[in-house]
Amino acid sequence: MKMKKLVILVVTALLAVPGFAQIEPVYTSSDGKAMFDIVHHIGYGYNITKSNDFKPGWCGDFFVNILSFGLYPTEHLGFELGVDLQVNDFNTKDKAFVQRDGLIKVADFSTLETIGGVDRKQSDFTILSLGAPLLVKVKFDKVSLGAGAVASWNISGVNSYWVEKGNRSMTINERKAKVNPFSYGIVATASYGAFGLYFKYYPKSSRLLPDGSVDLSYTTVGIVLGL
Repeated sequence: MKMKKLVILVVTALLAVPGFAQIEPVYTSSDGKAMFDIVHHIGYGYNITKSNDFKPGWCGDFFVNILSFGLYPTEHLGFELGVDLQVNDFNTKDKAFVQRDGLIKVADFSTLETIGGVDRKQSDFTILSLGAPLLVKVKFDKVSLGAGAVASWNISGVNSYWVEKGNRSMTINERKAKVNPFSYGIVATASYGAFGLYFKYYPKSSRLLPDGSVDLSYTTVGIVLGL
């Protein structure tokens, strides 16, 4: 829930900036076949999450493109490589994400010490990563379609749970959860001007978490805004 509020705040602030949604690369070659840009776009999506261990709540994906490089041998067909700073958040209200020897597990709220019966509860697990999408792009005027692969370097994982009982509340945060350093998937985009849609799919063979962790797989559908 905190990430949703942060995303809304960031997007609202950007929309208030004069010139927002006007994509102008920092560098474009004289023949128009190559371009380089910094902080080219942002995206926010919904993670369609599957797990045999917990019932997913709102699970989100938020990323900011740091670097973008494009090469277009022809007028309408080319390649784009990017570097994205990405945050994936997974939420549940029926279990609590906890660490056991650094591995992410789930536990019943009733079994956690110092909690007992509660009125409201929820838990989040968040992964910070750097993604490198490589896309084949087809462009016609303002319309752009892309498809390709994405490789991610997963930097860190943080889990937390929050409970409320009467007028009292408590939040527990645990850092340095074990994550697999690398994962991969496929990505597709469709855009018109500065606005677009994106799709990411991470197969089960590309595990975010080490063996013995909570069962987790997901597909992302979201929107992209050009800067």
